[in-house]
Amino acid sequence: MISGKSIFITSTDTGVGKTMVSGLLLKYFLEHSIRAGYQKWASTGDRENPADLESCLKTADIPTDPAALDLQVPYRFDFPASPHLSAELENKKIDPEKIISAYQRMMTDHEILIVEGVGGLLVPLTRDLLLADLLSRLVIPTIIVARSGLGTLNHTLLTIESLRSRNIPLLGVIFTDDENDNETLIQDNMKTIAEIGMIEIIGRLPYCTDKQNLIKSFTPIGEKVLKLTN
Repeated sequence: MISGKSIFITSTDTGVGKTMVSGLLLKYFLEHSIRAGYQKWASTGDRENPADLESCLKTADIPTDPAALDLQVPYRFDFPASPHLSAELENKKIDPEKIISAYQRMMTDHEILIVEGVGGLLVPLTRDLLLADLLSRLVIPTIIVARSGLGTLNHTLLTIESLRSRNIPLLGVIFTDDENDNETLIQDNMKTIAEIGMIEIIGRLPYCTDKQNLIKSFTPIGEKVLKLTN
């Protein structure tokens, strides 16, 4: 039985698919009778209805809970940008201690907590605090969500290097396909990152617009993540 654990879901870039992976993983855990929860430390673009929270919970087929919003997403801003800028435009500054407090409270209520990152790993929360630096304080085992196709090698290997330089536990990489990705390129990208990065390839999500097929494709990934966290 998992008890008081967490997984951080980061990505190599914005729009790679970490919210989709977070939602599918949340759904997988819940369907296997694991009391799982979701948290995103900062969200920008919509203060009242954070899009990633709504998307993640929808994927997991669970309703939103307004009473839980301040714990699920401690910082919410209207301007769609890096959290440091969005906060400054509202004359605010993100306090890492507030995030840590919300994280610890959610940890006590769940067997496993999925924490979704904000953009990539080195996104600034403030002018003097990167997301990665806060993550290193909490030492949360991390999964990288990376594009399968063109451009992924540099971004993914840099993310691996950044995590390891901060002694952040690294569980592996999940690749996500775009519609027109080249299969030969994808296979070599996965092989190259596994070898050069010396990292576990957790799995690959094919491009899919049907939710049920997507859930089916994710099942072996969910199984592997569960084994990695035990």
